[in-house]
Amino acid sequence: MSAFAGIRKLLLNDCFNPFALALVDVPSSGKTITLNFFEVPELSYPTDAFSPAAFVSHSSNVGRDELDKVDLLPRIRFRTMIVRDLAPIFGAKEDDLLKTLGILTRVLDGEGLQIESGVHGSRGYQGDYLFMLLAGATPIPPRVFKLMGTLGSRLLFLSLQTPSKSHDELIAQNRASSRRQSERVCRDVTTNLLRTLWQRYPNGLDWQTVDDPESCLRVIARCAKLLACLRGTIQTWSDGGDAVSLDVGSIEHPDRINCLLHNLARGHALLSGRDQLSDEDMAPVLEVTFDSAPTLRAKVFRALADNGGELRTSEVEVVLGASKPTALKVMAVLDVLGVAEKIKIASQKPEPPPPPPTDEPQDEWKELARKIEAKEGRSEHLIRLAAQFGWFASDECKALRWKGVVA
Repeated sequence: MSAFAGIRKLLLNDCFNPFALALVDVPSSGKTITLNFFEVPELSYPTDAFSPAAFVSHSSNVGRDELDKVDLLPRIRFRTMIVRDLAPIFGAKEDDLLKTLGILTRVLDGEGLQIESGVHGSRGYQGDYLFMLLAGATPIPPRVFKLMGTLGSRLLFLSLQTPSKSHDELIAQNRASSRRQSERVCRDVTTNLLRTLWQRYPNGLDWQTVDDPESCLRVIARCAKLLACLRGTIQTWSDGGDAVSLDVGSIEHPDRINCLLHNLARGHALLSGRDQLSDEDMAPVLEVTFDSAPTLRAKVFRALADNGGELRTSEVEVVLGASKPTALKVMAVLDVLGVAEKIKIASQKPEPPPPPPTDEPQDEWKELARKIEAKEGRSEHLIRLAAQFGWFASDECKALRWKGVVA
């Protein structure tokens, strides 16, 4: 549904911000099959891989007069670019990843891209270069979120949460009719739906934003504020021993996220045959908000929202499937970002913490997590949603969210 909604944004005449959504799940979870459904020749631009240099080429092997024929940016203008796997980009070396995300950040402003080089001088495009990006990705590494937080990421994510199949389901899968045939049926249905919508609005739609219910706009605003905080960067300070402190590096303003989520909700409404927001359009907004945060922070926040807004350290350990040092670290980060409050509720005599296990997530934070545990000893803590985000643990919020697995 969210993928559909993202593509529908191209029909909104007042939409000037490109929308980039990556479907996230483990390998063989159906991401590529889902993306294939959206390959409509006149509406999409599919590719298996791309280089950020392809948006505006400065290749020395191509004459300057021929470069516009190989530039990617004009070819995806007013289309949906479908990238089946972002893993090669996210798995690049840090310098290359930073360069790639920097170019993507600029291109996703929707204002074109101008690049200087010593080969062809100044080349690029300026103006309205709206497009949508729909991609697949395996779970996002922490370092990617760290760099995106620094740049002010334009990428949003949706976890498919595909359930594991039982033995009986795998047997039934092999006995079923051709998978290719089933995929072809789904692709035909998707294509017909997309073309029907474009035929219904050949000149686009002038959305009457004044008619949008304030309750829906308030949900979107809450989500924008939340995601901005969840994606904030953290600075760490150490005196060389076990004493460690955390501070906020940067938290982006929620304005752009607010606009992107509003457009996502409007695209979902169009998919449902409406030209006005309603409560049912809030589900994709909420799920994309939660899934677009760094993985460990998102897991703890979801658990807070599902459990009345409070969790103890031991419960956070269970949620993360990790050790106490990691749980304490994530709790401390959410506290510093203003998402939740960390409260000390009990204390025992500190004991030297054991070295973190080798499979601990976020390797660069292992030493920090150990120092936090050394500082806190064997204290039990409570983490509670901050007042400004308490609504996410309410029955009203739970009623708006999708139930079960994302389809």
